[in-house]
Amino acid sequence: MLAFSLEQEPDAGAWLAGDTLLWRPEPARAAERICLVSELKLRGRHNIANVLAACAVSGAAGATAAAMREVAVTFAGVEHRLEPVRTLRGVTYYNDSIATSPERSMAALRAFDEPLVLLAGGRDKHLPWAEWATLVGERVRDCICFGEMAPLLLQALGPVAAGRGLRVHACSTLEQAVALAAQIARPGDVVLLSPGGTSFDAYVDFAARGEAFRQAVRALS
Repeated sequence: MLAFSLEQEPDAGAWLAGDTLLWRPEPARAAERICLVSELKLRGRHNIANVLAACAVSGAAGATAAAMREVAVTFAGVEHRLEPVRTLRGVTYYNDSIATSPERSMAALRAFDEPLVLLAGGRDKHLPWAEWATLVGERVRDCICFGEMAPLLLQALGPVAAGRGLRVHACSTLEQAVALAAQIARPGDVVLLSPGGTSFDAYVDFAARGEAFRQAVRALS
């Protein structure tokens, strides 16, 4: 049986060893390198797990390590899921509009080591925000809250902002949030739309919100 793991080396399958994705088609065979984590276009530990799973499945169908590598280092993911939109003046903009819960937004935050300007908002699904707020305080320099639940997020972030140097801003619309992010972001920063709330305060679905973000980012000059 072929397995995949982020933590352990299976007898046969795909796994992560340090910063390297490895593959072994059969027990007792030598491990073959697929690629380095830094070569992946996808961000985040959860996406590394997805790549390993895909390698195990494709390997079971006969794919070689070279074929796995070709896909792993070129696949950039799908729309609205940590989707890179544009790099402008050294700032890279990512669209994670699919993140409609605090947990999904937290997964996105963990995918970046760069200084973050986070765009968060939308409509609340009556979920707890304390853990999200703590992580924002640890990983985000500026958080721009927008939309219907901006007041809720401002309240959640209040206890963590002062002690951690987090700067919190509020905007009515996503477009205003993008414009503000462009003003305050610095070269080397990531501007991340990972709202945590649904889109239904202003858009028919998360895809429409993601498209609005892409259009606003592409209109920046």
